[in-house]
Amino acid sequence: MSEEEKKVLNLILQKLEDQEELLLLTISNLTTKKAVSNFLKKTDRMIDYYIENGTFKEGIEYVTKENGKKEFIPQGIVDFKRNKNHKKDRKKVEPEKKIFHPSVQNIVQGLRIG
Repeated sequence: MSEEEKKVLNLILQKLEDQEELLLLTISNLTTKKAVSNFLKKTDRMIDYYIENGTFKEGIEYVTKENGKKEFIPQGIVDFKRNKNHKKDRKKVEPEKKIFHPSVQNIVQGLRIG
């Protein structure tokens, strides 16, 4: 590798480190619901809904403090935004289907449970 190539690579590395520092300054503010809602372009209520329905996972996107308040984890929020398919990744849990004898199956199909 020539000296000129080394200089170019060092310059690129320095620029990347500068960008990383700027990014860390930006995302370090992603600890409040307001900051997260602005970053994700969602309402505060939608952020609450993400917590309630499990879209946001405790320990990944947020933590609950001793006083009960939620504090968001910046890297988790950035990863969430980056993963556009977070809804597709979730598998719907189907109730367990039981196999009955055909004559019992006909009776069970006619019953409404609950």
